[in-house]
Formats: sequence, structure tokens, C-alpha cells
Amino acid sequence: MPTLPALSAALSRFQTALLQPQEAQRAVLRDIVQSGGGSLFGRRHGFSRIGGYEDFARAVPVSDYEGLRSLIERAAAGEAGVLTTENPVCFEETGGSTGGAKLILYTESLYAAFRRAVLPWLADVRRRRPAAFAGRLFFIVSPAARGRTHTSGGIPIGSGSDLDYFGRETAAALLPRVLFLPELLSAQSAQEWQLACARLLLGAADLSFVSVWSPTMLLLFVQAMQTHQDDILPHITDPRRRALLSRALSRDTPDTRAIWPRLDTVSCWTSHTAAAPADTLRRLFPHVFVEGKGLLATEFAGSIPFAPHGRPSERPSENANGLSDGLPTLLAIDSHFYEFAGADGIVPAWQTRAGGNYRLIVTTQGGLYRYDTGDYVRVHALHGGVPEIEFVGRGSLSCDLCGEKLNEAFVRTAMETVSPDLAQRALLQGVQDNPPYYRLLSADAETMQNHALAARLDEALAANPQYAYARRTGQLAALRVHFCADPQAYAARFFREEQRFAVRKIPLLLPPAAEGGEAV
Repeated sequence: MPTLPALSAALSRFQTALLQPQEAQRAVLRDIVQSGGGSLFGRRHGFSRIGGYEDFARAVPVSDYEGLRSLIERAAAGEAGVLTTENPVCFEETGGSTGGAKLILYTESLYAAFRRAVLPWLADVRRRRPAAFAGRLFFIVSPAARGRTHTSGGIPIGSGSDLDYFGRETAAALLPRVLFLPELLSAQSAQEWQLACARLLLGAADLSFVSVWSPTMLLLFVQAMQTHQDDILPHITDPRRRALLSRALSRDTPDTRAIWPRLDTVSCWTSHTAAAPADTLRRLFPHVFVEGKGLLATEFAGSIPFAPHGRPSERPSENANGLSDGLPTLLAIDSHFYEFAGADGIVPAWQTRAGGNYRLIVTTQGGLYRYDTGDYVRVHALHGGVPEIEFVGRGSLSCDLCGEKLNEAFVRTAMETVSPDLAQRALLQGVQDNPPYYRLLSADAETMQNHALAARLDEALAANPQYAYARRTGQLAALRVHFCADPQAYAARFFREEQRFAVRKIPLLLPPAAEGGEAV
């Protein structure tokens, strides 16, 4: 692997920002306000009169996507200077777990902000796991099988290369090692995209590093390799490689060590609802180091797994059960401006408390000002004033069968009250029966055999007064435990097709099932 000066420079900058988090955050906000002052949004909210965070918080209201949608749509239609003074490079599509697509404006400055998180992370992985960069690399960043390629104003949706997140210099250095097929960018069905990825990965005997969002994505690729090997293997030109793959894929459990003997590291989500499939991935790849990701979204970079000053950066090769295998997931302190809405109101990053639960609000270089992400995070600790955060749920994901309005963050807390790891091995879903009830979906034998668990979770959910009232009055029946052979696959039915290949986190709280309880 060649020397990558951009990685070293980004690592040094991030380490410096960690030492002065308040100054770093105030500098990010100052740059965003100064850059956006000439935009329509900036003029409306008096950016020219804003002298610091306190002025900004008074001048700009907190807003969700719907509050900004009309301005985003004007920018997507080609109108200049609406949210930013920079012209858009492209738009990206995102969406809630069950909601429709949302367009996110990308500027060069927003890409630079992502790089200030991605490059320090990549530099730290390279420092800790040098063997991960000894062979071929596979990255999945953008959604699969896009339904459209341009906005109504002719602006591209997607940049055309996931390497744009790394910057020109780093991308050029990585390109010879990155696995790529032109058809991965072309419009196609999700299944065609999946098979193209499977064929690409099987052709790389020297694969050493994989970065995907959900572990489910890699599990699906391996499943496709087994199911469609008669279609895929003829594309492998080396007869010895083809024979090896045939033997390895013909086993009940594929021999991943034989298929990819040099694979060192897989980066993917390992917490929240991704914990169970991450454990499955570790069993399928016993020779591989599986490292968790931080909080990264299409709209913003939230956190990265990183060893701060004073803590060892070398990690053991075996996998651990903690977040990112022991590395704290630190706020991406010099990427965007972050605020935290908690019990004491809205505070900047430097005023958060260890142990606090907050809803994350971000201001980005892509025209999202005081944007309510709907993501709930827990601040586990402060490292020199830098929050270590963990995603705990979506506030916008809710279920309301008869007025109880449960949201995902509350459900997670209730599950943890019953058992610390219950949220990692089960999902909750309302059933519109007569009377309606909630069911816990799990494939875990211990969960199914614990007959007291349903009653304990029912009691924990009753911390919500409306849930308790509905149970007392008989509007809600008692919670039940249901066996579900594959909760992740069942949950994927509620996603748009292009999101089913694990680009989005699986929600802990699913939309209600039909009357009578749809079979799982």
C-alpha cells in the first residue's frame, strides 16, 4: 500500500480537534454560518448578524426534514443559492425505515466534512490492522439499485463513485486495490446488484478488507453465492479458483477461510439491532476481525470508532462483545456542528453529560441547519470533553395501536430493563387484532423458553402511562412472545426494495402487523 499523506494529515487534524473540542465545534459553526450567509436561508435568518453559537440558537429554529423540504425541492429543481451559496455536486437519497425517499444536498464542503471523519477512521484502522490493506478492498457506501439518476432539475443523484468520500488523492491511491464493476452503478434490480457483488467478491482471492453498513449485507452476499453458484462460478476464469470455490460453497456452512484466506477485517454495524447478525457474521468468518462502525448517515457523519489520546490504539485480534471491539465511538468533532436535546433542553456538545440520553441535532455544510435527525443517542463517557456516543433508536419510529404511542428509544430502554441484551436478540411489533397486542419476535431459544419474560416486558412498557392505561382498561391484550426464524429478514419486508440490502438499520420497533397476526 503506498504512502497516503492525506490520511496522515486528517489523522493529525482530528487528534488536534479532540484536544480542543469546544474550539473545534465553534470553528465549524462559524465556517458554516459565514459560507451560508448569502443563501436565501442565511438571509432569512440573519446569518450576517450571528456572532456565535448563542446567536445562532436564537436565530434559527430546530427543524425536521419536512420543515426544510420545500427549500430542498427548490434546490433539487435547479434553483441556486437556496440553502447554500455553493452549487450542489449531487444529491443523495435517504429515508426512514418505512418512509419515502428524501433528497440530501451534497456540496464540496459537505464531502470535505465527511472526509474529516472517514479519513481519520481509515488511518486508525490501517495503523491497527495493517494486514487489512495488504490485498483488495471492498466498500459499499451508496444505496443499491437506485430508482432514479437525476433530480427534476437535472442534478445527479449520487456522485458515481463511493470513493468520492475519501477525496481525490486518497481515492486515486486506493483505486487500483478497490473491487469495482461498472454494473454496480447502473440501474438494475436489487437482486441483479446483489449477484454482481457476489460475483465480484468471489473473484477476489486476495480480498483483505470489507466495509459495508449492516452485517446482513455480507450475509446476503454469501447466501447468494451458495444459492446461485451455478450462475456465478462460470464467470470465474481461473479453473483452480473455480474448483476451490465449488468445494467451499458446497458445504452446509461455506468455508470462508478457503474462499478469502487473506481477509483480515470487516467493518459493519455491530450494535443495536445489528448485534445478532454481527454475531452470525463472526461465526461465518471465524478468522476475520469484525469491527463496529460509528454513527454515520447520508445526512451527516456522527461518530467514528477511535482510540483517543491516552488510550492504546492497538486492539487484540479476537472479537469482543463491546462497541467497536472496545474502541469508543467518538463524536466526529470537526465534521459538523452538533447539538443534543435532552431533559435539560438543547445543549452543544461541550455541555453534554456522561450517562445522558439525547436526541441529536446537526448543522451541516449541505444546508441542513439545526436539523432534527430523530436519532436518539446515549453519551457513555466524555473523553477530554468529547462525547462518546451510541445510537439507541429513532424517535420518529413509533407504534400506536390505541393511544400508547410507543417509540423505539423507549422500547429499547424497556427491553434493557428486562435483560441487558434483549434488544440485540428480539424485535417488537404491534398486532392489530381484537383486542390489539404487542409481540416480541425472536429466534433465540433462551428467549422463547423464558416464560416470565413477556410479563416482565409488559410491565416495563407500562412505564408509558398510555400503555399502562390501555392494559388496565383491556384496550391492549398482554404482550406475547412469538418465534420468528429470521427476524432480520422479516423486518426487511417493511423496507423499500432498494433499502432491503442492508443500507438502513433494521428498526427495533416494527410497523403493526395485520389483524390476526401475520404469520412469521
